Amino acid sequence: MEKPSFEKKLSENYRNIPPSFVRSILNVAENNQFISFAGGLPNPDLFPANEIRKSANAVLQESAGNILQYAGSMGYYPLRQWIAKRYADKYDMKISPEQIIITNGSQQAIDILARLFINQGDGVVIEKPSYLGAIQALSAYRPQFCEVDLEEDGANLSQVEDWFWKEDVKLMYAVPNAQNPSGISYSDAKRKHLAELLKCYDKFLIEDDPYNEIYFENNFPAPVKKYANNNVAWTGSFSKMIAPGLRNGWVILPDELVPHFDKAKQSTDLNPNNLTQFVIHHYLTNNDLEKHLQSVRKKYHEQYKAMQDAINHFFPDDVYSTTPSGGMFIWLTLPAGVSSVDLVQETMKRGVVFVPGNSFYTEGSGQEHIRLNFSNAQLPAIEKGIKIIASELEKMMVSIC
Repeated sequence: MEKPSFEKKLSENYRNIPPSFVRSILNVAENNQFISFAGGLPNPDLFPANEIRKSANAVLQESAGNILQYAGSMGYYPLRQWIAKRYADKYDMKISPEQIIITNGSQQAIDILARLFINQGDGVVIEKPSYLGAIQALSAYRPQFCEVDLEEDGANLSQVEDWFWKEDVKLMYAVPNAQNPSGISYSDAKRKHLAELLKCYDKFLIEDDPYNEIYFENNFPAPVKKYANNNVAWTGSFSKMIAPGLRNGWVILPDELVPHFDKAKQSTDLNPNNLTQFVIHHYLTNNDLEKHLQSVRKKYHEQYKAMQDAINHFFPDDVYSTTPSGGMFIWLTLPAGVSSVDLVQETMKRGVVFVPGNSFYTEGSGQEHIRLNFSNAQLPAIEKGIKIIASELEKMMVSIC
């Protein structure tokens, strides 16, 4: 008997989700001795493993029965209190624990918000380029993507306003701090201006902020959420702050949206991981988080500088690179006529992988760009890998000429 085929049974919503080049390339890299600049991976040497182990033992010894039971859908209240106090104090904002829902990473928040807002054909404004994970999550609801250019200080707000004029545009998605993939951060002025546009046109923003704590020198400006509270869902994550394997993030919502988000979330997972919430809260309240974050920032800055120095040394002058002030990525623009898709095929033969830029666009463009992750490579590997990419790039440029 032939095996049943599922192809004809798959939904149109599913079919609209683009594949992830990042995940497929990571599968290759994991099985070989590659120098990988591909995944958006934190540096595992910086995970506070011993402290997390102690916190896990402590909370299980104290209340294992309660922790391993089903729990409330909004998340562990003391952890929500900690989040509310930290960011209310940091940015002089009014945030209550009742506005916060714990999620399975900020990725789940994007998916649930998309489910709440998007009908098929609705307009969604996104940066060009934009985070692939968000493109995938949003695509499942079959929106019409409305791309806006990223400038050195954030999105082109004239283009944003042009889209906001349209009634069928409900939503905007943006990463204002150390954007993935570009590394660009919005200026304070643009955050305030975007907030005014959201209020003026009654639009809603998903402000995705996983890199908030990963700045190199100066803290990032206050979020758009501060200036347009009722028009913004502000997400955060412990993945970059502590470790991604914990899979806990959060979203800070307008009061009116909380019950709707909670209802939608209940249909997906009943409640967030209770054990990891207790472990995270114990870790945060029994360790020096600032000391840990300072170590992360210092190391990432060192890795960024090593990669930027290698790019400046080995790459031709007509390759443009962004200058991030935090996060984990550098974005390159290659000379005209050079395809990053072709380039990565050549560098993989020499054991180096990265993500071609077309993965971060919805209209099939972006092949002249490269996203490089610097946080998950050792310093000698950074120099070696960049040298190999530059060498293959030079060969391609010669062949084009």
